[in-house]
Amino acid sequence: MGTKRKKFFKIVFWLAAPVVVWFIVHTMADKVTVETTPPPQDKVVVEPVPPPQALDTLDSTRRLLLERFDSYLTDPEAYARLVADQCAQFPEGDLFPYVFVAMAYSNLALAGATDRQHAREQIATLIDLALPAVIRRLRPPENKLEKLESYGRQATYLGQLNLALGCYRLIGGDERFDRIHRRISDILYQALVKTDGRPLDSFPNYSWPFDTIPVLASLKLDDLHSRTSRTDQLVKKHLAWLEQHGRHESTGLPYSRLGKHKELPRGCDLSLRLCLLAQIDRSKAEALYQNYTKYFWLERGIAAGFAEWPRGISRFEDNDSGPIILGIGTAASGLGIGTVIAMNDQARLKRLADQMAMRDTIFALLLSNTDGRQTLGGMIPFSPEYFTGFLFGDAILFYAITWQAWEK
Repeated sequence: MGTKRKKFFKIVFWLAAPVVVWFIVHTMADKVTVETTPPPQDKVVVEPVPPPQALDTLDSTRRLLLERFDSYLTDPEAYARLVADQCAQFPEGDLFPYVFVAMAYSNLALAGATDRQHAREQIATLIDLALPAVIRRLRPPENKLEKLESYGRQATYLGQLNLALGCYRLIGGDERFDRIHRRISDILYQALVKTDGRPLDSFPNYSWPFDTIPVLASLKLDDLHSRTSRTDQLVKKHLAWLEQHGRHESTGLPYSRLGKHKELPRGCDLSLRLCLLAQIDRSKAEALYQNYTKYFWLERGIAAGFAEWPRGISRFEDNDSGPIILGIGTAASGLGIGTVIAMNDQARLKRLADQMAMRDTIFALLLSNTDGRQTLGGMIPFSPEYFTGFLFGDAILFYAITWQAWEK
């Protein structure tokens, strides 16, 4: 059967699935209406807490992922081998499976959902595992990050590591990483002062505006630990620069890439951006979220989620987006769970949580046989061991589903 015909039947099945699955999924929960054409926010149904079924799905998934990562980290070297084997195809596949899991443990500790000492021990292990990838990128003197001389136009790797270092301190971690944390924070602060609001670079010749947000968030964590506020002015300057130079006019949202090859706003960028921006400038995050839901939220019968591209625009899918089905991006929607939690959007949280309960149905739509192995959307090797079907996805979801505000 040809690829186009397979895709056609998947779409037909997805559209027909409501007849079979809607009753199963929604028997125990009231229907939440979010219109296909986004209405003003005051017309979206917002409940004080998710209905019981949605809560059960979220809680059970958090517990499952916590148990899985606790198990992986009983043997850190084995987890590192697993990451190297299973995550190499993904952007930052040698870093995110450590940093995002570290942030998830911090979230759980803040929520009182796991013991803080246990969370600190796990984060420390994950930082130790993440350090070699950052050192390979930056090549600091004597391979010591505490001797780093510049950010080396590697905002992604330094900013993400600094987030993990800040989360360790946020939940009461000791001083073991302080020299590295202090040096990276100062280097990143100086780089942002020098750019005067312009985004930092990565890899080292690309400018993705998103990469500056984790850097600013990591400096916010440093401020919380040191009881200073030096990051506030940097945040204002960067957001002002984006408003003037990095804003997509039609949607009012940041471009995903700048420079010669400017790229449209993307859902995978915006979902994670808003998770972090909510920690450093909530009012700005809320304003962007209004536009995000307006131009990216899609209702497709039983399916709903955040698009990878602005509504009405069909573009490529890649390892950043994950498979795109009926316009809905799997990465944008998975990370979007953290976004809707951060924005206290209970209606959309319920919609996304209900679909997590339909995981097997979604797998049936996405699974295909590629070169003799099962893949998700023909892109990502699938393994039933993982909740999302792949380790990298579990690490990202673990962070998103546990999102917690750093300050109450």
